[in-house]
This record gives sequence, C-alpha cells and structure tokens, in this order.
Amino acid sequence: MMTEMTLAERAEARSAITELLHRYAAMAREDADFAAMVPLFSEDAVFILPGDVEVPPTDIHKIAEGAPPAFIRHHVTTVDINFTSVDSARAETYFIAYTDLVQPDHWGVWRDELRKTPTGWRLTRKHPVVEGFTPGGYFERAIIAASAED
Repeated sequence: MMTEMTLAERAEARSAITELLHRYAAMAREDADFAAMVPLFSEDAVFILPGDVEVPPTDIHKIAEGAPPAFIRHHVTTVDINFTSVDSARAETYFIAYTDLVQPDHWGVWRDELRKTPTGWRLTRKHPVVEGFTPGGYFERAIIAASAED
C-alpha cells in the first residue's frame, strides 16, 4: 500500500526530478560526455534509441554515432511529473533541439520513468519521442539516416 507523500516531500521530489531532467538536457550537446551522463540513470535503466531499440545507459552514445552537429542544444519546455508511488514517478518533458544546421532541428517529448534511490532520483527508462523535425537538419541527416541503415 502506498504511503502518501507530504506536500513538502512531493515538492522536494519534484524539484529533484526537474533538476535531473534539466541536467540531462544540459549534457545532451555536441560535445556530450556520455560516460558522465550514466550516473543520471539507475543501474538497471534502459534508454530507447530510434527504432525502439533498448540499450543500457552505457550505450546512449549510440544515439549520436553519426556525424554530430557542430552545435546542438535541447531546450526543455513543459515538465509533467506524476508520482506512481513515494519512490517512483513518470515524467513527460517537452523539448526543442536547435543545431547549427537548422532551427529548430527537432522537437518532441521525453517519456521517462524514475525511481528514488539511496543517491537520489534516477532515470530508469528514457524514451525520447521525436514528434517533428526540420528537413536538412541533424535529426534527418544523422538519426533517420542511421536508423534506415540498420
């Protein structure tokens, strides 16, 4: 049976989760240190690559194996967090990615599942869903092209 969270606990959890999601967005750039992103995830986490391929967080670099753009920034807009228990949550985070190639390059939603661990909130499942893109940009040139080759 789920114990209810107090208002303060809920606020603290929302703040920690939002901070984690913004940290991920800040790290997802052209010179991304993918190894440094791994601690944002739980040990049993999965990352969903294009084509719904599930990989461990240690393989998230595979999303950008093509020629990376010279510049990419992910801007987070709406973050909707729903607690499924006192130590688990689901979040939908809307984003817009800008690159040196086109602006905006692509946009969509991150469908995430999170769990509170002894070291804080961590992603257990990250599923980036691209809802649209500008032709000629990084998403079309690298991500769609790489997915078509598989």
